[in-house]
Amino acid sequence: MVVYGKLYLVQQVTNFLEKLEVLVVPFVNPDGYEYTWNTDRMWRKNRAVNGGSSCRGVDLNRNYNDHWNEGGSSSNPCSETYHGPSAESEPETRVVTNFFRNNAPIIGAIDWHSFSQLILRPYGWTNTNSPDESKLRELGDLMSSRAYDVHGKQYTSQKSIGLYPTSGTASDWFYGDDATSGNFGYRAAGFTIELRDTGFYGFLLPADQIIPNGEEMVAAVQTFIEFCMDHPLHA
Repeated sequence: MVVYGKLYLVQQVTNFLEKLEVLVVPFVNPDGYEYTWNTDRMWRKNRAVNGGSSCRGVDLNRNYNDHWNEGGSSSNPCSETYHGPSAESEPETRVVTNFFRNNAPIIGAIDWHSFSQLILRPYGWTNTNSPDESKLRELGDLMSSRAYDVHGKQYTSQKSIGLYPTSGTASDWFYGDDATSGNFGYRAAGFTIELRDTGFYGFLLPADQIIPNGEEMVAAVQTFIEFCMDHPLHA
């Protein structure tokens, strides 16, 4: 059964890659990442120098040009959710948005975080449903179901604002008007996935859970790709 499963996965991936590209950006905050190894394991922001403040860093996931500074972020440079001086002020954010535009059309994009075991769909800045709420909800629920089938871990599918208000986030930008304007008539299905666990270990997930968590994500991503191929969102 395991061998069959692996062969089936290989065939599925082959079928995907005959029809589309899968682009993977391992991480987008290299300076912040290095800082977590050398100084502060729990550092969240980049390492930008903020004029007029001794506090460093901008929360890159509040810096995108999609309803920037409309709630769920802070104007205080010392805050963990400091949104920066302006939308797309940070080079890391601009690299992501330029990469998206240079590889358009993009029909779906996932921004991975930890932790909480959540599959989050637009929007984070308003309770109003997105124009594609029914499709996005269906997709999120399918991804949750497929992930659960792997190791019995429940990922809650919900709108981003159901967790807490956010604005200027990557996943809302992927789906939003700024990204869509140059996406050749498509609106990318933008999601945020919060990985394991639900709080017992939090950000310090044991190493022996990394591969099982990855296996759950493989199943979820297969579903994501299949759905986006069969039901692309049009602007």
